[in-house]
Amino acid sequence: MHSPNLDGSTHINIYSKASTELGRFLTNFALSSITIEDGNFKSIEGYWYWLGTHNEQLRTLYGFKAKQFGKSLTRVIKLTEDVFRKKIQEACWIKLHSSQKYLTLFKNSSLPFTHYYVFGTKVHDAGYEWLIYMWEYYRTYIKNGYKF
Repeated sequence: MHSPNLDGSTHINIYSKASTELGRFLTNFALSSITIEDGNFKSIEGYWYWLGTHNEQLRTLYGFKAKQFGKSLTRVIKLTEDVFRKKIQEACWIKLHSSQKYLTLFKNSSLPFTHYYVFGTKVHDAGYEWLIYMWEYYRTYIKNGYKF
């Protein structure tokens, strides 16, 4: 497990309370308006829960409020895991390209990405390793000649 006091030195934690600006931007909680095939959303977190509920309030929520509200809803839309991941990956790609500043920070970064939560002195792995692989893949793709 990574040490939170090394966030930004040995790794980039993708977390709303991360030490790095890039880590705070890449988190699904970040306020980052996106327009995708399913419409407009204020965050990936809102979109994440919208995919299972289609509750329109989720379009405007971000941060913990999006998660808290989304978790309180009954999931009524059943997507396969592959379709769900593809939609989230596409939304993250669009989010990444929504800001030249963050796209440049992303391209110029080299520390490995990770995703963990910090509660007081306790560190908890957040899971969802596929998101870490996605961000690493996107960075490699961009560094290897993709033009933006």
